[in-house]
Formats: sequence, C-alpha cells, structure tokens
Amino acid sequence: MKKHILKSIFLASSLASCAAANAATDINNTSALIFNNNTTSLGATYGLADVSKTFTENFTFNTTGMFGFTGAIISITLGTLSGVNLSAFTLTGNGITSTGSLTSSAGLQTWTLIAPNLSLGNYTLAAVGNVTGTGGGSFGGNVNIAAVPEASTTAMMLGGLALVGFFAARRRKSVNNVGMPGNLMAA
Repeated sequence: MKKHILKSIFLASSLASCAAANAATDINNTSALIFNNNTTSLGATYGLADVSKTFTENFTFNTTGMFGFTGAIISITLGTLSGVNLSAFTLTGNGITSTGSLTSSAGLQTWTLIAPNLSLGNYTLAAVGNVTGTGGGSFGGNVNIAAVPEASTTAMMLGGLALVGFFAARRRKSVNNVGMPGNLMAA
C-alpha cells in the first residue's frame, strides 16, 4: 500500500512539474530591423498553438552615428478571440536601457518609447507580453531613427543665425535713419 502511495505521489509531482514547464514555455524570437528612409515597421502574430504563452520579441539594429529614437507598438484585443497583453517595451544597447510608457484603455494598449541622443552601436528593442486570445493575437508598430547633429554643427548653425540677425538689425537701423515712407519720424 505504501508503495502505491509513493508511486502516486511521484507520478503527481512529475505531472505537476511537466505542467509547470509547459506553462512557462516562452516564445523568444529575434529579427533584424531594416530601415527605409530611417523608418521601419515591426510586429508579431501568434496562433492557436501560442495561446497562454509568454513571449519576448527582440528586434535588433545598429547605427553608425549619433541618433534619436522614437517607436510605438499597439495591441488591440478583440473580445476573447484575439489578443496579447504587452507588459514591457524597452530599448537596450551601449550600456543604456530606455523603457517605454503604456497608455491603455478598453482593449487597446499603446506603448511609446523616445530615446534622444543615443550613440553609435548595436541596439535591441524588446516587446514582452503574453498571448491572451483564445485564437492567438498580434501586435504591430513603427520605429524611427534620426541623425542628431553634433554639437559643433549646432554651434555653427546658431552662429550663422546670430550673424543673419545682426545684419538684419543693422539694415533695419539704417533704413529707419533714412526716413523711408512707413517709418514716420516726429518733427
């Protein structure tokens, strides 16, 4: 009798550990982003086999200079049939981690992420969540990168604007001294 109880306990614990392993099954995908005119789309779709699973979708890219990053992903839950619950949207690389912010309302999740002044190098954008729809679900979004001018370029631009302003003020002063029509001077 004790043998049967021990076998039953062993079998129950084995089944429980198998169920826990299946429940913790993650979907981990990595794909490279290809930019066209500094923008690209991203996303993932999950089917019946993915219901109730967690996922981490990694999107990698590299840059050759200073840049600013903006990105957004969106998920729409359609009743119980289709949906994903996004729990994180992060950008990592070169020792930094930028975390997105969530806006959520009535079956709509929107994550936005802005990271200005990033240096050249390799980056990974990660979307993390779980599949909640009974038939799967999906999310999609868009990413933009834009070159950030170097400090010396910005200084030269500001210096040029100052010169233009100086000459415009000087010209205006000389026109006012001549007394052109429209600039009436008191007698």
